[in-house]
Amino acid sequence: MDYNAILYDLRDNVATITLNRPETLNAISNDTRRELPDALRRAEADGDVWVVVLTGAGRGFCSGADLKGRTRRDPDTPAPFQFAPERDAYPVVMREISKPIIVAVNGPARGAGCNIVFAADFRIAAAHATFAVNFVERGLMGESSAYFLNRLVGLHRATEISMLGDVFSAHQAQEWGLLNAVVDGEELMQTAYNFAAKLCTRAPLALRLTKEALNRAHLIDAQQYMALQNQMNDSLRHTSDSGEGVRAFIEKRPPEFRGR
Repeated sequence: MDYNAILYDLRDNVATITLNRPETLNAISNDTRRELPDALRRAEADGDVWVVVLTGAGRGFCSGADLKGRTRRDPDTPAPFQFAPERDAYPVVMREISKPIIVAVNGPARGAGCNIVFAADFRIAAAHATFAVNFVERGLMGESSAYFLNRLVGLHRATEISMLGDVFSAHQAQEWGLLNAVVDGEELMQTAYNFAAKLCTRAPLALRLTKEALNRAHLIDAQQYMALQNQMNDSLRHTSDSGEGVRAFIEKRPPEFRGR
């Protein structure tokens, strides 16, 4: 697929996906809704990709849905506010792909932009970034943000954020446990790539199964989880990376994982 609303770049086992509509603060257009899931699945299918970094071009991360754009109908475009699974499921895809996703929030994140932020595995923000789950201001419910917030910060805080829809700062988000780090704007991307580089020193197959385990943990009871854990680790013990991890420990050196 050719991309109009995003950029895709791969280097050093890190795929960078950039929302690229800076003139709208990267509002989510119908192109974005098609292209972002495609780019995520592209990264998932590429064995050279171990980590994904997702950010925005210009001074905003994502201002939410492009409501003006959604009113311009064409035969291949859903009606305004009509859910289309193949286009609107990008937060679900972010959880379904096995590779770690880091979001680097470079500016305001609103509405559907927060859906993207909260679905990631790691969240880093510039100090000037702000957030608002402001669907209620448009007469809508909190979309997937409400789902993820409940798991990230608990029902009490999730209710406040989702029902009031107020703007809050990056530092407030970090205090609530929504962010892994808040840094100066000029340090944002380097910090994100430092996170990615550190993840690339970990066994990629183990990271992927860890993400799956985290996704499934709240859906099953403890006994079922222990069975899942044993199944996953049994499969990992037969990988070259597992053997390398043991050898590196015995030889007191950093492991050199290869993702197999």
